[in-house]
Amino acid sequence: MLKHYRYRMRLWSVVGPMRRRSGTRPSAVRPQLEELEPRLTPSIDLLSNPALPNPTPNVQPVTAHSVTPNGLPGQPLGFSPQQLSQAYGFNLITFNNGTVKGDGSGQTIAIVDAYSQPNIAKDLKTFDLTYGLAAPPSFTVVNQYGGSALPSADADWGLEESLDVEWAHAMAPGAKILLVEASSTKWSDLLTAVNLARNQPGVSVVSMSWGSGEGANEASYDSNFTTPSGHNGITFVAASGDSGSRGAPLYPSVSPNVLAVGGTQLSLSSMGNYVWEAGWQGSGGGISTYESRPPFQKGIVTQAGTGRAVPDVAYNASSASPDAVYDSWVYSGWVTVWGTSAAAPPWAALVAIADQGRTLDGKATLDGATQTLPALYQLPSNDFHDMTAGINGAYSANPGYDLITGRGSPVAEKVVAGLVSYGTPVVSGAAPWVVKPASAAPGMVTGRTAVLSVLGGDDGGASGLTYTWSALSGPAGAPLPTYSIDGSNAAQNTQVTFYKSGSYVLRATIEDPTGKMVSSDVTVTVKPTLTSIVITPSNPNVADGETEQFRATARDQFGASMWAQPSWTWKLTSGIGRLSSSGLFTAPSSGSGTAIVQASSGTLTGSISVTIGPTPVAPSYAQSENTGRQSNSFAELDLISDESLLTTLAMIRFMAVKSREDASIIEDAIWLAWSNELVQNASIGGQLAFLEAFRQAWK
Repeated sequence: MLKHYRYRMRLWSVVGPMRRRSGTRPSAVRPQLEELEPRLTPSIDLLSNPALPNPTPNVQPVTAHSVTPNGLPGQPLGFSPQQLSQAYGFNLITFNNGTVKGDGSGQTIAIVDAYSQPNIAKDLKTFDLTYGLAAPPSFTVVNQYGGSALPSADADWGLEESLDVEWAHAMAPGAKILLVEASSTKWSDLLTAVNLARNQPGVSVVSMSWGSGEGANEASYDSNFTTPSGHNGITFVAASGDSGSRGAPLYPSVSPNVLAVGGTQLSLSSMGNYVWEAGWQGSGGGISTYESRPPFQKGIVTQAGTGRAVPDVAYNASSASPDAVYDSWVYSGWVTVWGTSAAAPPWAALVAIADQGRTLDGKATLDGATQTLPALYQLPSNDFHDMTAGINGAYSANPGYDLITGRGSPVAEKVVAGLVSYGTPVVSGAAPWVVKPASAAPGMVTGRTAVLSVLGGDDGGASGLTYTWSALSGPAGAPLPTYSIDGSNAAQNTQVTFYKSGSYVLRATIEDPTGKMVSSDVTVTVKPTLTSIVITPSNPNVADGETEQFRATARDQFGASMWAQPSWTWKLTSGIGRLSSSGLFTAPSSGSGTAIVQASSGTLTGSISVTIGPTPVAPSYAQSENTGRQSNSFAELDLISDESLLTTLAMIRFMAVKSREDASIIEDAIWLAWSNELVQNASIGGQLAFLEAFRQAWK
C-alpha cells in the first residue's frame, strides 16, 4: 500500500481582526501556521484501485507580517469583491447588447468540500451585507448523499468552505450555490460528494479547492469529473495547490477533465485598476507522471514531455494580495486568506457567467473536457493577462504558457465572450431555430406601443442572427406599424408603434449570415381607449333667446372617433344661459357674454366656450368693379340673372338651411366666392368657375 506524509495546520490565534467571540480578549497576533512533525497516515484504497493520498484544502489564513491593507476604507483588510471584479473585468460583462448583466443568473455552482462549517449560512449573509451584495437566489447545504444531516465540523475545512462559498457568490452573484459536504477526506467520500453534485439538476459548474499528490492509477478516477448522460454540460474546476512545483501536480486538478487554476500576485492602483501581476511562488504546477497530454494542450504547451501540464489558467492567490473572508465559527469574524483555493471559485464563477450567456444565446452549458478546456486553449493570447515574472521552485513564468500561471489570469469580458461563442461549426443546410417564440408586452395594448421580443438560435452562434419585423395583417386602412429597432441582432427586443386600433399579426423573421431563415408570429390587439372628447359645433355664437344643440364625440388614442360612444354628462361650468342633460344650450333672452359647456365620461372631460349676444349682422363686401352690384345678404343673391349661377346658389343655400350650425361659414364663403374675379369675368361655364371659387374660399 502506498503511504504518504501529511502535515497538519495549527492556529496560534483564533481571534479575527474585525470581530471576536464574546468574553474573549482581543489579540494582536494574526492566525499563523506551524508545520508539525510529519505523521505517517494510511493510504486509501478506493474501488480496488491503488490509493491516492487524502486530499487537503488549499487555503491558508495570512500571518501577521504578510498582511497588506488592500481593503477599501471602512472595509475589512484584504481585497473586496468590487476590487477584483473591476481588476479582472467581471463588472464589464453583459449580454443581449448590454441589457442583461453577466452575473451567472440561471446557473448553479456546486462546491464540494469535506466536513462542515456550522455558521456558513450566517457568515455568507454577513459577507454580503458588508459588501452590498444581494443574497444568492438560493443557497443549499447537503451531505454527500443529499440529506440534511451534516457531517462533523472541522476548522481547516470550515475556513475552506467560507472562502469557497463567499467568493464563488461574490463573483457570480446571480448564480445559485449548492454546498455538498463530504463526511471525511477519504476519496470515497469526496467522490461520492462530487457524484451527487454533478447529478443535481441545473448544476453547470463544480468547484473543488482541494487535492493530493498523484497516484499510479489516478486516470481511472477521471470519469468522476465528466457530465452525466442526459445532464446539461458541467465544467469541473480545481485548485492546483499551494506548494509550488514541490509535490505538484495535484489530483484532481491534473485530470484532463478538470480546469486547473494556479495562483498569481496582483497589484492594483489606488483607484482599484489593474497595474501588474506576477506568478505566485506557491502556485502548484508541473507535468503529470500518469496523465497523458490532452489534445487541447498541443501547440500551446511547449514544455518538454508527454504528460498533462498544469495549471491551465491562474488568478490572484498570493499572501501579499489576500482576500477578505468572514468566518465566525473558528476565527470569530474577518480574516484575510490566500492560496489557490482563492483562485478556483472565481474561475468557477466566470464559467457560470459564460454558461448564462450561452443559455441566452440558445446554446447548452459548457462541458469541461470537450468544450471549456479546448475553448480556453483556442482563445487569443490577449484574452489573458500573461505573466512573465515569478518562480514557483522549478519553473519560471515566461511569455505564453508556463507551469506557474498556465495561459494567465482572465480578461474576464473577453474570456466570457470566447466561451459563449464557442460551438459546433455551422452545418451546411442547417437553418436557425426559434429558442423563444415572438411575444408582445402587453398583449392587449391600450396605448400606442408595445415591446416585442423573440430569440433565435444558430449553430454558428446567435450573435450573428438578424431579426426583421413585419405586419402580416391589421385593421383596414391602418398604416403599417413602425419599430424602434429593426433589421439587426439587437431587434430581438424592440418597441412597436401602432397608428390605428384593431388586431395585428406581426412576424419576426430570423436570418443567419448565409441567408437561411425561420420565423415566429405574434398576435397583438390594440384596444381603442377613450383619450379625448371633441364638442361640436366649434367656436359657437348663439343669439339672444336662441338655442344650440351640442354634440360630444369620443376619440381614441389615435384621434379616431370610437365606434362605441359612451353616454355623456353635460354641465355648464361657468357663464350665462342654460344647458340640458342632452347638451341643448339656451341663451338668455337678452344680454351678451360667454359660457363654458362641458361634456364628460368618467374622469375624462371636454369643453367649449360659447359666445352669447344680439343677432349677428351678415357680412358686407365691397362692390364688384365688373358688375356694379353690391350684395350683403342671402336675399340679395336672388337678384342675380345668370340662371346657372342661380341654380348653384340655390343648392348652396339649401345646404345652409339644412346645416344651421355652418350657415354663417357657408354665407361667408359664398360672398368671398362672389367677389372673386373667376365669377365676375366668366360668361361661359360660370357655374363651374363659381364652384371652384367657392371651394377655394371654403378651404
